[in-house]
Amino acid sequence: MSLYEQLESDLRDARRRSDEVGLASLGLLKSEVVNASKEKGFEGSISDHLVVAEARSEIKRRQEAAEAFESAGRGESAARERAAAEVLKRYLPAQLSPEELEAALRKVIADVQPEGPAGFGKVMKEATSRLQGRAGGQEIAAAARKLLG
Repeated sequence: MSLYEQLESDLRDARRRSDEVGLASLGLLKSEVVNASKEKGFEGSISDHLVVAEARSEIKRRQEAAEAFESAGRGESAARERAAAEVLKRYLPAQLSPEELEAALRKVIADVQPEGPAGFGKVMKEATSRLQGRAGGQEIAAAARKLLG
């Protein structure tokens, strides 16, 4: 079952359970995926990659909104945003642990053999393509800087 089919199934289940947070979060994710599939380059096709990318951006939006609500003293709204982000995290692939990330970066560094400061960019380019979806860019950059010294 593709991630989009899973999304539709989860959306139906949320409707049956009258789960307001799940229904709102999944409905928004589905509309974002459909809109993104209509953009140039996707030609109406919905792949797992597209669902993951949209879920990631939606989770980031929810986390930023939760932080903004928290700083404004609106704890209830922040909790609702965090709950919505948790619902969407099911559509992301399993994240690498710090040890797994470091091991994967060591392999990338061995393959790329970077030289000097310009080597960081080459390592980042290769690492983000290999680890796409399993680690965030900030985590990859921090680990790469640590390994490259």
